[in-house]
Amino acid sequence: MKGEARQSGFKLADHPRPAIAFTAVIYVLLGFLERLPGVVIPPLLYFVALGFLALYLMPYVLGLPSGRRSLRDYCRDIRLLPVRPVGRNVLLGLMLAGLALSSILLASLLTGHYVFDWRTVPALRWIKGLTRGIWEEVFFRGIILVLFMRVFAQQRKAVFWASFLFAMVHVNVMALSVDMIADVVSVFFIGLLLAYLVLETGSLLSGIIFHYVYDIFVLFVQNTPGADEPLASILLHGSLWVAIALGALLTRYVVARWPKREKAALAPGP
Repeated sequence: MKGEARQSGFKLADHPRPAIAFTAVIYVLLGFLERLPGVVIPPLLYFVALGFLALYLMPYVLGLPSGRRSLRDYCRDIRLLPVRPVGRNVLLGLMLAGLALSSILLASLLTGHYVFDWRTVPALRWIKGLTRGIWEEVFFRGIILVLFMRVFAQQRKAVFWASFLFAMVHVNVMALSVDMIADVVSVFFIGLLLAYLVLETGSLLSGIIFHYVYDIFVLFVQNTPGADEPLASILLHGSLWVAIALGALLTRYVVARWPKREKAALAPGP
């Protein structure tokens, strides 16, 4: 028996494989909005378009991932709700981002070519970071992961293929190189960690925090002009992969020691 066989009453939601492909294609196509002429308007337009797709079209029109639902039920389906315990989830996201960024910074320092330059963190990057941090998590660790979990009975397979698809949408076929392939492999491992994070915490919040902070500062910590490219690539990616493995262990540790509190059951009447 494969993943969940529940019938939603809505055709696309009842066929998770086409639904996954449809969701991924729409997400990629909307990315062209960011390439329109202009500096601020295109990324803002992209952010709003993805928000409209995620919070209106998906639950009310397309019925993904689980049929047409109220916004609250939809957010629970994709783990956008609940966010509690907020303190744990925010702290965990910040800790994982700090771990990943620190590992890359250490590797950059080891190259001997690291340059401290705040210009690598322009104001526009904070806006674009919102799109990646929020909507990539909603689509890939929310909607698409739920759909993959209906395809596969084994959760590990669902996580693997959701992370693989996440990596594939980051491939630039016009600029294929060894370094770009290493970047995609790193994205795959990050996707694994983010999927593990949402399943362990039961919330997208930690992943959103991690993704947002990481995307804003990753160019700042890996700014190594003039470094030997093969050596720098090995150091940067290797250190990141170690940090991702440590991040999974950290996630398990924190969740085990700061569990989500369930509401106390009402006492029975006399």
